[in-house]
Amino acid sequence: MKILAPWMMVLVALLPDFAKAQTYTEVYGFSLYSGSFANNDGAVPYCSLVLSGNVLYGTTSSGGTNGQGTVFSVQADGQNFKALHTFSALSSGFYGYNSDGAQPYANLVLSGDNLYGTAYGGGSAAYGTVFRLNIDGGGFTNLHSFTDGLGAPRGGLLLSSNVLFGTTFTGGAGYGSVFKINTNGTGFMTLHSFTSLPNDAGNPAGGLVLSGNTLYGTAAAGGSLGGGAVFALSTTGTGYTNLANFQLHSGQSQSSTNTTGGQPYASPLLVGDTLYGTTLYGGTNGNGVIFAVKTNGTGFTNMHTFAPGVEGSVGATNADGVSPECQLVLVGSNLYGTTLTGGTNGYGVVFAINTNGTGFRVVYNFVPVFNGAFVSIGGDGAGAGLIVSGNTFYGTTINGGIADGNVYALDLSIPLAAQFSGGKLVLSWANSAFTLQATPSLGVSFTNVINATSPYTNTAAGSQLFFRLQAN
Repeated sequence: MKILAPWMMVLVALLPDFAKAQTYTEVYGFSLYSGSFANNDGAVPYCSLVLSGNVLYGTTSSGGTNGQGTVFSVQADGQNFKALHTFSALSSGFYGYNSDGAQPYANLVLSGDNLYGTAYGGGSAAYGTVFRLNIDGGGFTNLHSFTDGLGAPRGGLLLSSNVLFGTTFTGGAGYGSVFKINTNGTGFMTLHSFTSLPNDAGNPAGGLVLSGNTLYGTAAAGGSLGGGAVFALSTTGTGYTNLANFQLHSGQSQSSTNTTGGQPYASPLLVGDTLYGTTLYGGTNGNGVIFAVKTNGTGFTNMHTFAPGVEGSVGATNADGVSPECQLVLVGSNLYGTTLTGGTNGYGVVFAINTNGTGFRVVYNFVPVFNGAFVSIGGDGAGAGLIVSGNTFYGTTINGGIADGNVYALDLSIPLAAQFSGGKLVLSWANSAFTLQATPSLGVSFTNVINATSPYTNTAAGSQLFFRLQAN
């Protein structure tokens, strides 16, 4: 936004921030499913989203005409929702066989006109699948059905060249595995089978990240302390190492306290030589932590411990959220994420924290939002991470919408309001986490305006100045 005056120009720069002012919008609310878990569009999306152009792609773990989940697309403005693929019925109830898979929990990978994903169940052996389909929903292909003892992928895929890397929650040596497969379905290989022994780990629930020839991930159990681990191994499966070990815990409760956090459920985020992540439980209040560790295994830091919660009719309430299950996302020097519950309303929060561990903020507290039909379209249970486009974050909740989850948008634009009063320019902004900066030219660096607080009256003489807000 640019404001013009005869003697001055104001530039409002919308930068990555810890905004208190924000606009929540439900992009799409999934319909209520019947007692057979069936509906037309899907239900309970645990996934983070993929954005291409103005179209969002994701999965639902339930719903669809057979109750086994869907792959969907919807425009970012909420228009043109499509159930691109509805997973077929299983041979026997919730567990059984089919041709394509069932209960996809994870995000998709987009490459060209193809979407790649995993399904937790179903397939020819009832232990899940790796699948591919076109962005228009055509060409669905079951690339691989996991066999007895080698399956149940809960995390998403990582694509490198024409190779897909992923994890399974169970199977392998009993506690999950790391695998790879070519995008055409050939070359399936188990790279590592987890044993849950002290020098190993178990039950990886998230996906992987890649740097050079090294894969990094998290496991929800095992490790030398029993509460999971951050691990590394090569793309050939050699050199497995636990980089960080989490202490044992007993779930979400005060009796589950520790110093490290416990049960990391999501993929780590790699920034330079540092891995950032979250744990569902543990920490000094039992409600999870945000952590960082170097890729060489040094420098483990508990960056933030989530506050004690008080159980309510909806979920635990507290100041900052309970049980972060998400992969973090980096915007500028800030990490953003979500929690399943907690916050002032018990429906979860969107939070932000600097990469150096300072400046934790609750960006948004999920709250019931009622439409004209008195139906809440507010989010509830943000289990997945966020994606960002401009100043807007997109995510999913598992209980929002009418009842069974939604896709939401959160606009974090922070306006720098400007008006003239008594012939002088007065600037105002809503959040003290920002510093006002100015420059005489866009080709020159911005500098802090000394002691500027909102509202700020400009007294500088000159023909032109540019102003912006910078997150502290």
